[in-house]
Amino acid sequence: MLRKAATTRYVSYSFGTLLTIANLFLITYLLDIYQFGVWGVANSLIYVFSQLAQLTYVQYIEKYFPKYSKERMDYYLFKFIKTVFLTSILWFMTLSLAEYFGYFEKFNAENLPILFLIIALLSCVEASIELSAKYLLALKETAKFDLNELIVFKLFRLVIFYILLINEYSVYYLLLTNLILRSVFLIRVLLGRNEKLINLFKSILFSNVKVDNFKNLSYTFTAFIIKTLQVTFLNVIFLLLTNMSDNETIAIYSLGILIINNLKPIYASLSSLLLPIISKNIHNQKINPELLSLVSSMNKIFIGFTILLAINITKFKLIISPFLESFDSEIYNIILISVAAASITSLYLPKYLSVLFSDNEKKIFQYLLINFISCISIFYYFSLEYETNLIYFYILFELINYLIFSIMFGTGKVKNIFTPSFYILLVYLALHLYGIDFNTIMIFIYLTCLIFDISQFIKYFKAFEKSKNENYET
Repeated sequence: MLRKAATTRYVSYSFGTLLTIANLFLITYLLDIYQFGVWGVANSLIYVFSQLAQLTYVQYIEKYFPKYSKERMDYYLFKFIKTVFLTSILWFMTLSLAEYFGYFEKFNAENLPILFLIIALLSCVEASIELSAKYLLALKETAKFDLNELIVFKLFRLVIFYILLINEYSVYYLLLTNLILRSVFLIRVLLGRNEKLINLFKSILFSNVKVDNFKNLSYTFTAFIIKTLQVTFLNVIFLLLTNMSDNETIAIYSLGILIINNLKPIYASLSSLLLPIISKNIHNQKINPELLSLVSSMNKIFIGFTILLAINITKFKLIISPFLESFDSEIYNIILISVAAASITSLYLPKYLSVLFSDNEKKIFQYLLINFISCISIFYYFSLEYETNLIYFYILFELINYLIFSIMFGTGKVKNIFTPSFYILLVYLALHLYGIDFNTIMIFIYLTCLIFDISQFIKYFKAFEKSKNENYET
């Protein structure tokens, strides 16, 4: 089951990545730089609001749904989704308050109430999609989610965006298209559990949100704050930057943030499949270090290859240069650094999940809160005094998180696998950013190490196959 789900996810995410990249550079090329800045800010707001709109529900689903019957899952899911959509009023009011204090003045945007309504609704749709994804993961039906997202959303979005952009429609129409497509995607995913659309709407509409809504808050609230701190840091510092920068700078970093926000789920795609397995194993007082080691090894191989590709694409300006004519040469380094930065979370995710589900959420929260406040404060100080690259501050935040789980919680049974090709790529990346050219030599060393890493991966895979029936639930 895990092998099939992992294969489907990697294949769908690989094609989806190509479509997402094509869509991103299409927007970059055909939107003017000011509208692109609005697109970036709107998506950052949606990213933050959608995380807050999840209201501890994702954490509840991740930890407890794998142990529930399908009927009990449905009971809670529909209740959760209804509550999520009720928060749309809060997000609209928040945006209206930001307008009152002049946050949107520099964008010269018109019809702001329409923009606010789209952002508020899209935030709730995105939050509901995240709940549905975790729900299907607990049911071990992730293949359906992945294929629907590829076809219904990513493929259709590229076609529709192209038609809108060549006809010079504004960014509002792009956001509205996203809202419609994501809503259709959500309905298709949920319809798999109900025969008729009307039954689905009735199940959600008539759910009683006043009963059994926020359960196990001692765990879920803390875990929710932890995730919120993790996933919103980059978008929070970007929204702070928009108050202190011109539209050109906002547009440049919008591209970097969109790359990170889109690549993070892809890097973490295999690790995310471990949620129900880890939850059941810890509940049954089991652990499978072979499985976590296998995922760690695969993640590093995949990340290394992606960084190698990004270095050479940005170095030789392959394919992407025609789409970036309105930006200066700095944009290529922003793209490369963003590709690398997006990978850091996936490096510690398997260990993080194991530690979190072992009742360490309060300790994790303390460390992450200190890290979040410290990095926000450092960024704010430097941004006032100097011209700063916010991607580097995001990397600092994530590296500290990585150290927390690698060192402070490093006494457990989950191993950090040494993968030479990955570290060679990090050296190659550093040399490239400093302008030192060892391209041919570094690629040769990388490929040599990659052969070793693949042989090690096969070894871990065999160990996993040998122990899987004994040590974890599938």
